Amino acid sequence: MNKKTRFFLSFFLIILSTFSIAGNNLTLELSTIKDQDIRSIHPILIGKNGDTTISETIFSNEKIILDKPINLHEARKNLAETLKSFVTKTKKIIRDIKDGSIAIPNEALKNEVMLNLRNNDSFLKRTLSSVDSSEVSERYKLYATKLKGKTVIISQTTTFDDELYVSLVMSDPDNIINNSLKLNGGIKRASVENIRGIVRDLLTNDPSVKTISAHVVSPTLESNYRRIGFKDSPCD
Repeated sequence: MNKKTRFFLSFFLIILSTFSIAGNNLTLELSTIKDQDIRSIHPILIGKNGDTTISETIFSNEKIILDKPINLHEARKNLAETLKSFVTKTKKIIRDIKDGSIAIPNEALKNEVMLNLRNNDSFLKRTLSSVDSSEVSERYKLYATKLKGKTVIISQTTTFDDELYVSLVMSDPDNIINNSLKLNGGIKRASVENIRGIVRDLLTNDPSVKTISAHVVSPTLESNYRRIGFKDSPCD
């Protein structure tokens, strides 16, 4: 099996597994974007007692293209280590919820958090299988949104001709817990900045891309995408 065939098979499996999780298909025409729709934003931070403040520090964004083998690609290697650490943290958080170390008295909220963690864990592992491999393709790009050097959100994307597909969006599992339970250390707006950063990058560095499409599972992510102009895909 040659590299091109392996790439398309890998991409097909990611799409198939992503669509197996219920969600909505959204599309954004980049020609409709206005500057104010994609400006960088300041994070909202959750403090003690669930109070929130606007951070004076804005998010930063990093694009990692899987255009070189991991042993020759420092950013790719660092991303793989971040993904591995997120998988390890997820395992511990789920265990702590089950044994009561992390108390969630509201059963509906507990079920929602567990579902979000498990979906996120699945996305992390799928992305890690691509990043921590020998596969090389300039079509695969990952966008990491950070605050003070700490990765909060990662999106995996694939480009075909004039369309970019956001295949997976995943979070630091600590942030899922902190935001869900309004705990000190929670960072909000990261997913908003992440998609804005993707759009800014395409408009500046890849004007041949005219459309972004995505299959979104999280209602919060869907709301954030629609806020900048995503609409239901024509096939929906």
